[in-house]
Amino acid sequence: MSQIYNVLIVAEFKDISEDVLKNIALRLEEHGLERIPTLKTAWEYPTEAEDEAEAKDKCLQEFVNVCRTSPSECAMVVHAGTTQIIRRRKKFES
Repeated sequence: MSQIYNVLIVAEFKDISEDVLKNIALRLEEHGLERIPTLKTAWEYPTEAEDEAEAKDKCLQEFVNVCRTSPSECAMVVHAGTTQIIRRRKKFES
């Protein structure tokens, strides 16, 4: 049975300009991620999923699909509910 999960994703970008980071933030919002105003690179992603693991996977996939268009390195932390936190490091190349 599906339910709505609010997934938290926090990212640290390296080798990226402020303009590109602003563009990424706008595109993430277009894809349903809501920026958390108290943290510069944190978003909340409400998604329907069967469980917390699926919700985190959906959020991570959406996030990576947006960010991969800009060359940079990104460290991410993804969390939903009480299950284990996902930690990933990705390098996006042009």
